[in-house]
Amino acid sequence: MTLMREVLGEQYLQLEVESVLVEENVREQTTSVSCEVISSAGRSVIAGRGVGLVDALYAGVVARFAKEYPSLQTIRFDSFTIHGHLETKKGFAGTDAKAETTLQLANSEQRPFTFSASSRSVTASAILAILAAVAYFINSERAFTTLFHALKDAQARNRADLVQRYTNAMARLVQNTSYSEVIRKMRDELG
Repeated sequence: MTLMREVLGEQYLQLEVESVLVEENVREQTTSVSCEVISSAGRSVIAGRGVGLVDALYAGVVARFAKEYPSLQTIRFDSFTIHGHLETKKGFAGTDAKAETTLQLANSEQRPFTFSASSRSVTASAILAILAAVAYFINSERAFTTLFHALKDAQARNRADLVQRYTNAMARLVQNTSYSEVIRKMRDELG
């Protein structure tokens, strides 16, 4: 993450939840979610449908961001858990204890990535973990794209020192996921 922050600077994306509306039909096993998100780009609504909160929100996130960040389509869930930390309870019943959602995702090379978030709301902890994961992969793709353009510029200026630096940084980012579609898209744009 340090590399992504260094490369992106002010353009580093953070997704924060303002509010969420969840509607679930238990009998039909369908869930609709509408999540108001704040980022450096402003407020936006992510909406999705699925067979539960996690499925619905992830479907909404992919629908919202995958066209601009195609690497999101190479990510899959390996597991997710929700754990109640009852030692954090304030009330006698313990229903107000913090819940921690942990997501294990895998990239196109089956490399695992773990994200977790805690909140006194199970819903909020799941949403926060999903958004943290999505922001990570978006920032990784943004950093890769930025470095790709910097590399092309360094090559045009015959700056071997920068070519080496940017190539090394890109090699680290490629471990996150496949950018083959991203590279194809950039080459098409460059002509």
